[in-house]
Amino acid sequence: MHTTAASSARPFRGSALAAPLITAALFVVLYAPVVSHLAAQWLTDPNYQHGLAVPLVSAYILWRRRAALGAAEGPRAAFAGAASMVVAAVLLIGGTAASEIFTARVSLPIMLIGLLLVFKGMQFVRRAAFPLLFLFMMIPLPYIAYYKLTFPLQIMSAKLSALALRFIGIEVIRHGNIIALPTYTLEVVAACSGLRSLMTMITLALVLCAFPGLSGRRKIVLAACSIPIAIAANTIRLVVIAIGAYAVSPAFADGTLHEISGLIVFSTGFLLLLAVWGALKWRR
Repeated sequence: MHTTAASSARPFRGSALAAPLITAALFVVLYAPVVSHLAAQWLTDPNYQHGLAVPLVSAYILWRRRAALGAAEGPRAAFAGAASMVVAAVLLIGGTAASEIFTARVSLPIMLIGLLLVFKGMQFVRRAAFPLLFLFMMIPLPYIAYYKLTFPLQIMSAKLSALALRFIGIEVIRHGNIIALPTYTLEVVAACSGLRSLMTMITLALVLCAFPGLSGRRKIVLAACSIPIAIAANTIRLVVIAIGAYAVSPAFADGTLHEISGLIVFSTGFLLLLAVWGALKWRR
């Protein structure tokens, strides 16, 4: 009798594992083209190179919470999961048919959430909510949204940079996104609009929010502070380039200083973000 019970349990365990394994294989097959194109853009587009770190950060947070996730109990949310999977499938099919890559990419985390609802349940998804929703940060904005945001940021960056330069005693004339110095003309192009630093700072702020020590309200404050911090860091970058051209030479501004300007933005923004994070923790 014992042998019969053990032998009958083996097929049951095998059948229980078959559905998740088949589903995982289908998921990989369906989304392999989406992920490959997404990774290629991360590697080639400087505006979204932070996307490389997003899945790694999500995986690390899930690993840190593995004990709580393993203890998650409760019924499986089959209806909610199936609804999420249907929405994701429609977005994937529609995006692929219309060559709308943003729509197809957005369907990836939605499909993943739906699968987890079906196989793991609502409590598991709630405990893994942050790393799952954080995956949306890896998806580049559609080009129409990118260009809608870029031009206003160019004008804002030019205005703030001109004000800062006048404040420190350097006479400049601004025409739109062009700042004219006595011996140098600084054009705030799309790459210098600050959108790149904005996306990076928001991502870093959300990563800091994942660490313990802040209440929900303070996490919202930290995430909101990433926007002015990104704008301030980009303004400092433009001011430093203008000062380099004014005090040293235009060749120095267009050469060495321009090469390290990205590091200036990241370092300045990250230090300011850490300062805000530390202040919020200290006040707590």
